[in-house]
Amino acid sequence: MRQPILFLTLALVVLAGAGARAQDGVARAEAGDFAWPNLTDMLTRLIAEVGPPIKVYKLVIDADSKVELWIQDQRQRDFIDRWHYDHGTLRGPTPVKFKEYPSRAALDHHVIELLEIDFPRLPAMLASARKRLDLPTAQVTGIELERGDSSGVISLTDSPIWTFHLATPRHDGRVEFSLKGTVLHVDKD
Repeated sequence: MRQPILFLTLALVVLAGAGARAQDGVARAEAGDFAWPNLTDMLTRLIAEVGPPIKVYKLVIDADSKVELWIQDQRQRDFIDRWHYDHGTLRGPTPVKFKEYPSRAALDHHVIELLEIDFPRLPAMLASARKRLDLPTAQVTGIELERGDSSGVISLTDSPIWTFHLATPRHDGRVEFSLKGTVLHVDKD
């Protein structure tokens, strides 16, 4: 019983920082006009629903601030469930059907511990992506987190990678970051 309470406490401390920073004027300037989803609320609800630990397979934030989160079922670790968060409403779980099912060992390797994800870093990463692409008014078309391979010069293999997809009427761009916020790859058309 002690471990779930400790996990929940640590997760809420991490998320509280994200919520507080999102309210800060500096974060709003860094984020531009992107309306960040309330990740604190989403993850608090998710932890209450499934219990700790939360192991993330994939996270996607769309242009409308809706979140799709794939997590490993800790009771049956060879299963991945999809959850949706849309402006205060958490829905799920929906089982994920893979074209070819990965082994439990592959899933265990692919997932990312929730406590490893630094959500308060996201607004600064968005500002960095806009700067690197030289698109200061670019709109977010999607933000993704998944373990994979970077296509950049600083190539990381099988690492958690944040990918920011941005667009303007004339250009589209994509910037990959490590979990620590290091730019791995910049691609602009």
